[in-house]
Amino acid sequence: MKRMVYLPLVALLLLTAVLWARNDHMVNSAMVPAAQGKVHTAHDHNGNTELDIQVHHLAKPRDLNPSYVSYIVWVEPRGEAPVNVGELRVGDDLKGKLKTTTPFKKFDIVVTAEGAPNATAPTGPEVLHGIVSR
Repeated sequence: MKRMVYLPLVALLLLTAVLWARNDHMVNSAMVPAAQGKVHTAHDHNGNTELDIQVHHLAKPRDLNPSYVSYIVWVEPRGEAPVNVGELRVGDDLKGKLKTTTPFKKFDIVVTAEGAPNATAPTGPEVLHGIVSR
């Protein structure tokens, strides 16, 4: 009997998790016209936003003109300074991904080409841009 009571509760929790998850496409700049990006967002058990960023057909930063060292992903909450949430590494297949977590719910997500992976503010050109509003 107890098992019958737990099944609807488990189903409700799974449905809630699915409803909180979403995919948003990112817009590419003219600097990387073939690039495609998407960001999958969900909530973790603490209420933070989990980000799973995936890109395809993104040129390596050293192949841009001018050349750069890395791509940095920035979370930019409304009215606040952007935060470096990690380096987006691109492989020889021109695919890349980054998984990270942020406490913010509504923010822009920006990928820039930078001269160093530990940049504290975006200074290079924007190559991808997306909006997350949960």
